[in-house]
Amino acid sequence: MAHITKCQDVEDDVWEVPKAKNWRVKRRTAGQDAASRNLDCSSGAITRPKRVVEGLTVEKLAAEFGKMRRRFKSSECAKGVGRVLKRRDWRGRVDKAVCIGIGSLSTDWENRWRSMWQLVLFEWVVGQVSNEEQGIRLFAQEPAFLPLDIAFLSTLGITVLESGIEDHISPSTFVFAPFVDWNLLLPTFLADRDPELYIGNEILGDYTRFANSEEKKGKVEECNEIGEKWREERQWVWVPEFEGGGGLEGLGVGWKEEPEEDDE
Repeated sequence: MAHITKCQDVEDDVWEVPKAKNWRVKRRTAGQDAASRNLDCSSGAITRPKRVVEGLTVEKLAAEFGKMRRRFKSSECAKGVGRVLKRRDWRGRVDKAVCIGIGSLSTDWENRWRSMWQLVLFEWVVGQVSNEEQGIRLFAQEPAFLPLDIAFLSTLGITVLESGIEDHISPSTFVFAPFVDWNLLLPTFLADRDPELYIGNEILGDYTRFANSEEKKGKVEECNEIGEKWREERQWVWVPEFEGGGGLEGLGVGWKEEPEEDDE
């Protein structure tokens, strides 16, 4: 994969207007197609460069992030996700948010822009579900993080963990796990933890067709059980598409369904 040699102009990125007014449409969407491609991908080890972008500092990362955050805030994608989150009152529901597996923000390769857009979405959603009375503790875990990443994330109030982030997942947690392999995601981060809000790949009830390795075949039965239970208890909508592949394609939002009150 080619390395980047200079900073991409993030102002050129375009957010696509979602075409469906009703997010819970039954037809197959581009988000579903992208999610299926993500599930089809092998979980083989990826060789990642470890060289920091030349001249990049915490201050420059913050400037890039701020520009991208402003771009996202005014986008149709943000408006669409915002409408979904406003369907319920989040006060007192979320006290922790965990960001899992987004990749390095400072490594000299093209995928760092995907990582940056994912962080923008994570941070923006945290702002939507938090309130002045109750702060949200933020955690992140990613083996590819470099010291510069960790220093920058600390300026956002995010504590980086080397391991054990699943210990911070509870029924009052927002889990952000874009494209984490299902055979790791379900048994490690979702099973028996029941997080209030989740953004990541679609959770399926049957992963048999995606069990393309011995490791995954050994997990498929367990993951099917977890996935089926998860689907029964949650609503699901797709994150509106990002034109240009900004790292959000194929992501969805899942949250607990509340029992309907009987009208009397």
